[in-house]
Amino acid sequence: MSDKIIEQVFFREEDYIKLSNNRRAVVFRGKLLFWGRSFKRNIIAVRKMKNKFDKLINFLAYLLGTVGIMAFVFWIYLNFDFIIVDPRELLYFYKNDDGLILAFLASLIFDMFIIYRISEKKAFLKKIKKIKEPQTNLAGGDYKKLPKLDVSNSLSEELLSILEKAYLLAHKLKQKNLNVIHLFWSLLYSSTINGLLIRLNVDVNKLTSLLKKYLIDDQEKKSNSSEKTSLSPQVQEILLSAFSDAYFNKKDSVGVLNVILFCYQSNPVLQEILFEMEISQNKIENAVKWFRINEQMYEDYLKFKKMARLKSGTNMNKSYTAIATPTVDHFSRDMTVMAKYGYYETCVAREKEIKQIFESFESGGSGALLVGPVGVGKKTIIEGLAQLMVKEEVPKFLKDKRLVELDISRLISGSSPVQAQERLMNIINEMQRSKNVILYIENIENMMGISSGSEESLELSEVLAETLSRQGIYCLASVSSENFSKYLEGKALASAMTTINVSEPTIDDAIYMLESKISWIENKYGVYFDYNSIEEAVKSSSKYINDKFLPEKAVLVIKSVAVKMSKLAQKDPSRKVCTKNDIAEVISDLTGILVSKVSESEGEKLMNLEEKIHERMIGQEEAVKAVSGALRRSRAELREGNRPIASFLFLGPTGVGKTELAKSVSEVYFGDEKYMIRLDMSEYQLADSVKKMLGDVDGTLGYLTEAVRKKPFSLILFDEIEKAHPDILNLFLQILDDGRLTDGQGRTINFTNSIIIATSNAGALFIQTAVKNNTEMAVIKQALIDEHLNKVMRPELINRFDGIIVFKPLTLENILSIAKLMINKIGKSLANKGINLLYDDNGLLKLSEAGYDPKFGARPLRRLLQDNIENEIANLILSKKLNRRDTVFINQQGEVTVDKGRNL
Repeated sequence: MSDKIIEQVFFREEDYIKLSNNRRAVVFRGKLLFWGRSFKRNIIAVRKMKNKFDKLINFLAYLLGTVGIMAFVFWIYLNFDFIIVDPRELLYFYKNDDGLILAFLASLIFDMFIIYRISEKKAFLKKIKKIKEPQTNLAGGDYKKLPKLDVSNSLSEELLSILEKAYLLAHKLKQKNLNVIHLFWSLLYSSTINGLLIRLNVDVNKLTSLLKKYLIDDQEKKSNSSEKTSLSPQVQEILLSAFSDAYFNKKDSVGVLNVILFCYQSNPVLQEILFEMEISQNKIENAVKWFRINEQMYEDYLKFKKMARLKSGTNMNKSYTAIATPTVDHFSRDMTVMAKYGYYETCVAREKEIKQIFESFESGGSGALLVGPVGVGKKTIIEGLAQLMVKEEVPKFLKDKRLVELDISRLISGSSPVQAQERLMNIINEMQRSKNVILYIENIENMMGISSGSEESLELSEVLAETLSRQGIYCLASVSSENFSKYLEGKALASAMTTINVSEPTIDDAIYMLESKISWIENKYGVYFDYNSIEEAVKSSSKYINDKFLPEKAVLVIKSVAVKMSKLAQKDPSRKVCTKNDIAEVISDLTGILVSKVSESEGEKLMNLEEKIHERMIGQEEAVKAVSGALRRSRAELREGNRPIASFLFLGPTGVGKTELAKSVSEVYFGDEKYMIRLDMSEYQLADSVKKMLGDVDGTLGYLTEAVRKKPFSLILFDEIEKAHPDILNLFLQILDDGRLTDGQGRTINFTNSIIIATSNAGALFIQTAVKNNTEMAVIKQALIDEHLNKVMRPELINRFDGIIVFKPLTLENILSIAKLMINKIGKSLANKGINLLYDDNGLLKLSEAGYDPKFGARPLRRLLQDNIENEIANLILSKKLNRRDTVFINQQGEVTVDKGRNL
């Protein structure tokens, strides 16, 4: 379900209208949606009896109908010899007085009854009718005059039965309201919802025990047992929203999948219960998409079987007016025929791009060019368009047309440029005469540069561009972003076509795309994937694999896992179930990065990071402590998302252990020293060294950008940074602030998973002298920044390193305001974990005073908050002393305390 639909069906509180009898209503497309059904035990009992009676009648009808057909077949068997001699005996069978014939004739009544019941059932299933858009603005009008629509008449039989179970449960517990917990409990009776929870890897027994606790402890018990139980306003709102969701998703009725989407959001208790099961609203939405896409693929399969009969298997259209296109047929593949026979996968989450193709043609254009990175699904969009053409779900001008893919390799192979141009002209001429062919060219850049070589001759691409400019044919094409910039941008062909950018999908869209492929992968390899493994494949591939794009890299991971687990399952059948750990192992194999969840042992390692580093690093306690604290903040997810894991500037004389500490951090944090990328900045003293570091447009790869692209999880050591050219130092501003760089080929290189360490010998002699005079380290550090470091590095670069910043002078009041902003940022990070953050104004003032330094603005305050607040919170999280529903409080002394929250 798209974000747009989610916004449409999640009504705000002020959108609801209160009707009599505690009922809610909402305006939807010019109609007043409301819940009009009242439940009563005797009515529910009667309906159950009626359903059982109907099932019995249907069973008897099927039985008697089948008996009659078998009697007729048996009569044919007994009289087979007479029928062979005189086949007319079979035509006049009804004149025979045989008892078998009489039984068959009697059964025809039951056969017709069965046909009637089937047609009645099909008509009954279509409970949601199309609603026309309102012609006038209804804002501020009299809503009571609007036409009303009772959503209770739009429920599927399964959902209605579940609501009845929920009502009986609430009545049994003597509770006056059928609330969300009752509804969710009853949803567990649905096989669809059970399947959904299995895919979400939910322990149903644990879930039911938690739900049962809140069912029993509910305080809304009635004192008067004769008082009626009714639907709570929250449940009514869920059902109204579910109707809207079903309508926008073109469902015949409101089903259990429509309802479960809104149960989570409407009830905080249910949210906490499901959070304990590691289930979020986003997971439910994506899992529902999974079930819906499977439903859609099955419906498409049936529709293709039906619609394909109307779609010619040759180049002839339905009206039999198409002209033969032998050249087109020889040099192309008919994608509509391929779609007709189910060769293509379902295209999902690309409605925007397909709509842009339609709008391009409808606005008078003749060509549309899909531009995007390799692996984002440009070809899949075209395949999805072919499927829509088979189903006739396209604009009128595209109906009854063929979509063919030009095979450029066949077009140009074994021929001279002149012959290739003749072939292309024949294809264009046939398309112009036939008028029912749409051409698709994959990797259209392959047509560039092919010409006869004579003076003023045209390339193949220019021939096509000229035809498109005359609007002679319809053409679709695709090209990678890199090749578009290199070959097509600014050329005639690009100008003649509408450019449609196909970007890498979002995480949720990529999950949806992967879900559409899982059934095929599971059937092929005989394995099973739950939702968590699919989500992990998308997120981990997005995070760890930087040289490919979604969804291709996620599909690669899933297929690799399926192949691996399929082989293991031959010896151990339990290995058929693919888990998050299996995904992590495969990604580790593909990238060499140790991918794992923060475990108890890993948390213990982080808590003792200083000790681990000191196993190979002697002294430098202050530096080790600073690095360790930053790494713990990173693992506790308290850092800003667009910055590197940590960035440090190590100052000191040579040989004191700056590089050794960098190696130690690489080994302890990333698992091996090989994850350290080292650059000696004395090699980058010239102005053209930028190309050496970033690469060039001629294809030369940059040392830094290429190394980080291949190993995004790494420690980057810039040794003796003060020796680099100033233009090189300007690059570090973007790395440290935005966590990214653009290389010479136009690719964005991600530094957010890197640790940045720069070393400098600036002021080395001063350090030695000051230490000899027993000067405090804080005084030495301040003097280095003020008197030595500013001479070799720009102040704005110094500010980017964690812990060292130069800002314009700030007042104490400014610092206090900034402190509140910083604390609020920390609070937002904690809120995502379900943890509250409160503070005492006096404590915040004390922190602000302690962090106040006119020379360095808010940076000392940031360091202070990191040391006194963020470090403490991170330690509490990692040591399991701070959990969801707890409250962090900063007291009057500016210290962190924890108020424990309630247990479920």
